[in-house]
Amino acid sequence: MAEKLKIIPLGGLNEIGKNLTVYEYGNDIIIVDVGMGFPDDDMYGVDVVIPDVSYLIKHKDKIRGIFLTHGHEDHIGATPYVLRQVPMALYGTKLTLALVDLKLKEHRIAGVPLNVVRPGDVIRLGCFQVRFLHVNHSIAGAVALAITCPAGTVVFSGDFKVDYTPIDGQVTDLAGFAELGSKGVLAFLCESTN
Repeated sequence: MAEKLKIIPLGGLNEIGKNLTVYEYGNDIIIVDVGMGFPDDDMYGVDVVIPDVSYLIKHKDKIRGIFLTHGHEDHIGATPYVLRQVPMALYGTKLTLALVDLKLKEHRIAGVPLNVVRPGDVIRLGCFQVRFLHVNHSIAGAVALAITCPAGTVVFSGDFKVDYTPIDGQVTDLAGFAELGSKGVLAFLCESTN
């Protein structure tokens, strides 16, 4: 019997922030985004709300790495808190990882492998192959991810906008999305505030 792909959101559903999604197939796990949430008005004295990572701690031997879609707090803000409990390699664009690196230095966390990728790059970790696609957003260095495993391909995008005249001249990789669609996609997941 074939394995099943599990997609497990540990944060980011029915809320603003705390974006963290686990992709698990067999003995391999990859994580997309490690965002923080923002405290509600009745959460006195709370500065940061982070996802519950007890599942990651329980399965840390299966985790192959974290892929980051962009550098906003709701997608990278919990990185130092999670890495302190479950150390692993990070993959993201240059700006995204530069913002994460500042957080790691602030929290005095060293030795975390920061792997800079560019749109078009493909990273293989365990049974997963992750392809980075450029998307436009209000911050540079935003990407969508085509996550392929033996079960098929899932496309995940953090925040994005379709902008035909972006200030940097780099438009969303619509051809890349069309190519993925023509090959067949199991699911398309994306950021949606609330």
